[in-house]
Amino acid sequence: MQSQNSPHSEPVVPKQYIVPFLLLVSCFALWGLVNAMAEALVPAFQSVFPELTNMSKAMSLTAHYGAYAFLAIPASIIVKRYSYKAGVLLGLGVFAIGVLGYIPSTIFHSYDLCLSSIFIYASGCSILETSCNPYVLSMGSQETAVRRLNFAQAFNPVGCLIGLVIGKFIIFANFIEPTAAQPLTDAQQSSNMQWLATPYVILALVAIAMWLIIFFRKMPEGSGADKSDALDPSQSFTATLKRLMSLPRYYWGVITQFFYVGLQTMAWAYIVDYAVRTVQIDQASGMSYYIYAMVCFIVMRIICTALMKKYNPANMMSLLAVIGIFLCLGAIYLPGWSGLICVIAISACLSLMFPTIYGIALRGLGPDAKLGAAGLIMSILGGAAVPPIFAANLDHDFLSWTTMGLFPEAEAIVRSSYYILAACLVIVLVYGIRFRNTHVTPEDEEENPFVVEATGELPSGGKQ
Repeated sequence: MQSQNSPHSEPVVPKQYIVPFLLLVSCFALWGLVNAMAEALVPAFQSVFPELTNMSKAMSLTAHYGAYAFLAIPASIIVKRYSYKAGVLLGLGVFAIGVLGYIPSTIFHSYDLCLSSIFIYASGCSILETSCNPYVLSMGSQETAVRRLNFAQAFNPVGCLIGLVIGKFIIFANFIEPTAAQPLTDAQQSSNMQWLATPYVILALVAIAMWLIIFFRKMPEGSGADKSDALDPSQSFTATLKRLMSLPRYYWGVITQFFYVGLQTMAWAYIVDYAVRTVQIDQASGMSYYIYAMVCFIVMRIICTALMKKYNPANMMSLLAVIGIFLCLGAIYLPGWSGLICVIAISACLSLMFPTIYGIALRGLGPDAKLGAAGLIMSILGGAAVPPIFAANLDHDFLSWTTMGLFPEAEAIVRSSYYILAACLVIVLVYGIRFRNTHVTPEDEEENPFVVEATGELPSGGKQ
């Protein structure tokens, strides 16, 4: 890996931004928590709605990540017209309404209402991510932007870990699991649904409290854009979109992020399923290995963020992608616990990918970063589009032949699905190699005149 040439003498988060930065960090943890629960609870829906197929269970992920494509662009328009703070408040409000939807879902014991609730609160997460990610990039110079976003994103897996603990010790620990010999009664299904819903109702209260704190706190940005922007044709939606689509590192970043999010969703959502099928443990015990994977992710994120002072983030991401591909092959072909260890270790390789792709794609975009952020958040749709391919293989078995008869059929099916993860990692690897230059280039400036060098100013042009 090549060391970066530019010095990193200034702090990652300037002193005047520390408190607002910490408030945003709480939002990163919040959506990390619900994202982890969405992935971990895919098998839990079988204990609430026993009639569901693998594809039906995967619909919860489709509802969750599909919502990201629904409100990302409207959120960017709101942020551009008003402020990052307005976007954060709107996101928290929509999130709170969504998680409260688990109350009628429990009363009517309806999977469709669960999916509706998931879609609404994930729409709130979409607004939050569209607002918070570029907001964090703006809190300092472009020189430290990728490191700053990686630092903020380090709290996302902390939220994920909390979500997994909730799933294991509150939800799964109190679930009554069905068996072939003894299916669940209606009362047992209702009890399971109540345990599933309770943490979400508590999260609604947390979101409301965060909304009040941020609403009354003075944030560093007074408005989302200069008022002249509305009269400037160069700042129109069409003009901004045209500039963004002229930058290969941006539009390839959106495509790469799409496949990365699908990769991450599959890597986490099916850890429990892999453990159950390969080492014959129950779902509650399998959650422990999901937690181990998340700890690996957090530790590696901290290590990688520190190493970014010395090494090029894109080069680091490329190296981890290569390691991740070999770990996927280990998950497919290594027996028993060795394969499970590879599955857990894949999470360590994912640690810096999302914020690094995000930071490279938005590098130096100035006022175009707001709409650019929406495109990258819309790419989270990959979490809805790619996992059904994994689920389709579990249901219809079109890849197990690749294991060459080394394992029993049920085990071979889940193992072979890791070829899908490996393919996504290849796409991340290609992006990291192609756009490994972490600084604004003359080619960028020629393609897009709104690309700016590091200035230390908020890209919105708003008040600090």
